[in-house]
Amino acid sequence: MGKTLHRSWWILVIATLNLLACLGFGRFSFGAIMPFMKEGLTLNYSQTGLIASSVFLGYLLSATTVGYAVMRFTAKKVIIVSLFITVLGMIGSGLSYNFWTAYLSCLIIGIGAGAGNVTNLGLVGKWFVSRYRGMALGVVNAGSGIGMVLSGIFVPYMMVSYADDGWRFSWYILAAAILLFILLNLLFMKNDPSEVGMNPYGDSERKEDKKTAKQVHREDEHKSQTVYRNKLLWMIGFVYLTWGFSYLIFSTFFMDYLIQDVRLGEKAAGQLFAVAGFASILSGYIWGSVSDRIGRMPSLFLVYISQAVLLLAFSMTDHYVLLLVETVLYAVTLWGVPTVMVAAVGDFVHPLKTPVAIGFITLFFGVGQFISPVITGTLVDLSGSYLTAFFLSSFVCFLGSVGCIVLHLKRKKELSVVQDNRITI
Repeated sequence: MGKTLHRSWWILVIATLNLLACLGFGRFSFGAIMPFMKEGLTLNYSQTGLIASSVFLGYLLSATTVGYAVMRFTAKKVIIVSLFITVLGMIGSGLSYNFWTAYLSCLIIGIGAGAGNVTNLGLVGKWFVSRYRGMALGVVNAGSGIGMVLSGIFVPYMMVSYADDGWRFSWYILAAAILLFILLNLLFMKNDPSEVGMNPYGDSERKEDKKTAKQVHREDEHKSQTVYRNKLLWMIGFVYLTWGFSYLIFSTFFMDYLIQDVRLGEKAAGQLFAVAGFASILSGYIWGSVSDRIGRMPSLFLVYISQAVLLLAFSMTDHYVLLLVETVLYAVTLWGVPTVMVAAVGDFVHPLKTPVAIGFITLFFGVGQFISPVITGTLVDLSGSYLTAFFLSSFVCFLGSVGCIVLHLKRKKELSVVQDNRITI
């Protein structure tokens, strides 16, 4: 008789759907809906940038504080409430009739998405040992790519079918889908393996002698005390900020760039956005697995430097085939950053503190996301194109790649001092 599939894999499926709801629908569908919402509400680029920032402001506010809610209640309860808040924000966005109603509704979406995402990722970390954590988080982050695929396909279709209100119906459909995910969480989600009398996946493969077990115990005690005092976490946060700033021009403004600057039709632009989503589905898994093998920061350096070059290439390209190639290449790296970042945090802190630590680095990430669309929208209004905004995003991403090198060298130096080779960053 074959072995029973470990419960962690079913948790992984639900967690992927949760991330599809929080990020794929809650955040990245905005990039597909935004051009039509902007036109429907007669907004300029500065106002559109502010609305995009409201999503990330809400994300920032909730992601940095939700860890304490998880510690007081449970991850499952927080996820369910967060998804419901996201649904309310989407319904509000569909009903919005001016700048301020859209701003408030998108802020609510961000609050739900941020709390749900951080809690969801922290929960997944409890179901897999460190050796498999990068891979598992990579699978979960496929939800973002799936959301881009679906929104890139059905939003333009809705606009063709319902020219004036297609973007409103798009929000309603996304909200209805998330209600189904809430039901799945109510029925099947578990907070950690101990609830069902199991160990994390991969736990049986660990063969530690008594000395190693004592070292791990001491390390866990150290981890539980150093969430905010850990200098490496601060540095990781600053590196994460650069990505939060740089990737926004792709995830939020790329489709509008294709329509306005490159002069592609709405359907063709939507197809490219969907291609990006499809190509990105395995990006988290690929780079999470790579980071499990070669280390967290070397993997992130490769991702950052690739994205910096490709953002520069986008600004100089108007040929469809070249844009397609660049889009696929960028998308293949897209979710590598959040996957590896969360895996790195899981390596540095006690499991009970993981949601707090993820929320901590998300503070930096959120700042980058918050200021990026405002600056991008202003630059586009002032210059009349996305050229300057792409240049700036590429430069900031390059700074992140430099930060990865610094982090790797610093961590390597610390390991040589303390003779602790259990974790490679």
